[in-house]
Amino acid sequence: MLYYWLIISTVLCCLVNGQFGPFKQDFDYVTVRRGAHMFYWLFYTTADVPNYTERPLIVWLQGGPGGSSTGIGNFEILGPLDLSLQERNYTWVNNFNVLFVDNPVGTGYSYVDDWSYYTTTNDQIAVDFVNLMRGFYESHPEFEGVPLYIYGQSYGGKMAVDMGLRMHEAEQAQTIRSNLRGIAMGNAWIHPVDLTLTWGPLLLAAGLVDDAGYENIQKAAREAERLFNEGLYVESTLQWAATQREVFAATHNVDFYNILTKMPAWGPETRSDYEIAREIMIRDLSFTSMTRQEEYNLNYLMNNPVKEALRIPAHVRWGSQSGRVFDMLRGDFMKPVTEGSQLMWMDRLQWPGADNYRNASRNPIWENNQLEGYSKSYGNLRFFWINVAGHSVPRDNPAGANAFLRDMTRFG
Repeated sequence: MLYYWLIISTVLCCLVNGQFGPFKQDFDYVTVRRGAHMFYWLFYTTADVPNYTERPLIVWLQGGPGGSSTGIGNFEILGPLDLSLQERNYTWVNNFNVLFVDNPVGTGYSYVDDWSYYTTTNDQIAVDFVNLMRGFYESHPEFEGVPLYIYGQSYGGKMAVDMGLRMHEAEQAQTIRSNLRGIAMGNAWIHPVDLTLTWGPLLLAAGLVDDAGYENIQKAAREAERLFNEGLYVESTLQWAATQREVFAATHNVDFYNILTKMPAWGPETRSDYEIAREIMIRDLSFTSMTRQEEYNLNYLMNNPVKEALRIPAHVRWGSQSGRVFDMLRGDFMKPVTEGSQLMWMDRLQWPGADNYRNASRNPIWENNQLEGYSKSYGNLRFFWINVAGHSVPRDNPAGANAFLRDMTRFG
C-alpha cells in the first residue's frame, strides 16, 4: 500500500499549470471536419538554442490504425518521459520540436461525434491531417517556416505517404503555410501483401520455425494474397490475421514486434484471430507483454492523471474508439501505397533515380564506434537498415535512430 501512494504522489507532482510533466508543451483539439475532433500534443525542444523555432518540427505518427501517438509514441517510445515518469535520455525532444498526433480520428484522445465520421481510406486520413495542421499553424504561426518532417511507424508509415502528398498539394495551392521537407517511414505497412509473405522466410532463416511451420505460415499468407488479388479486401484482412495466428502457433508465441525478445508463457486465448491481431497492431506491443513493476499501466495513466492535466473532456476516454477505427479501415488495410511513395521497394519501382539508387554503395553506420546498421542513398532518397532493433527502432536502438535523424535533418 505504501508503494501505491508513492506512485500517486509522483504523478501529482507532474500536474503543473495545465500540463503534464516539467517540459514546455502545448496541446489542443482541432475540428478537422464536422463531427471529427483530432488531438495533438506538442513538446518544444530542450536544445540549447536562442529560439525553439531554430530546430525542425517532427510529427510522430503511431501505427494501428488506432495506435495513439500521444500515449504509445510519447510514453513508450520517444517522448520526454517514460512509463516510469522518469526523463528519457534519448528523447527526440532533446533536438527537435515533437508533435504527437492522435490520428485517425477516434484514436487516443481524438474522437468523433458518431460512427459516420470515421475515416475508411488512407486519403481521407490524409485530408484530415492537412486540416489538423492548418489548425495547428493558426495557433502556432511561428512554426510556419520551420522545416517539417513527418515520421510514421508501421501503419503510420502508410498514412505518412498520402499525408506527404496532400501536404505538398496544399503548399503548392498556397492553402497552408508549412515547410514540409520530407517524410520517413519506419517498418511501414506500405505493401501489406508483400510484407505478410516475408514472415515465413524470415522466421525460417532465424531458426524460429521448422519446415512444417514455414509451410503453414506461407499457405495462410498466400491465401491472403489470393483474396486481395480478387478484390476481396476485407476478407484479405481477416486472412492476414489468420496468418498471424499461424506464426504464433509455429513459434510458440514469438514477440511479433521483436523476435529477439523472450516471451512469457500464456494460457488459452479465447479471442478471434482478428481481435488478437487488431489489438497487437493498435498497441504496438505483443499482447502477452507485461508491465514492469516500476512502470505505470498506460491505459490508467492516460485516462486519469494525464487526462486531468490536459483538461480532456470528461466524455472522452483515451483509446475507447481505437478498435472501431481499425474496423472501419478493414477494407483499406491490405491496400499498398507504394505507387504514391516511390520511397520503398526501390528495386522494383520506376522513378528517375532508380538505376542510380540500385548502383549506389551500401555504407556502414557508425555511432560511438559501434556498427549500428547500414544506409544506401541517392539524391534525397535514403534507406536505412538498423541493427539490433525490432519494430520500434527509436525505442530499441536510439543510437541507430540518431543516425537517420541527423542524416535527414542535420541535427541529432
